[in-house]
Amino acid sequence: MDNSIKVCDECGSEFLGASSAMAGLCPECAHVLYGYENCAHVFENGRCIKCLWDGSVSRFISENKENQP
Repeated sequence: MDNSIKVCDECGSEFLGASSAMAGLCPECAHVLYGYENCAHVFENGRCIKCLWDGSVSRFISENKENQP
């Protein structure tokens, strides 16, 4: 299991490597861009305690979320 802290190539947030199906993307970006299972986020002090995502979204991700049904 990859317990290292990584930085998402899309949104720039730190995330726990083991929490994402993709090495370079946080679970949120991997979900929006490629349909991988997302983390069931639980936020405390501005960060998910499960995957460490800080809620950041890139402009591209933000626009994709707005256009999803």
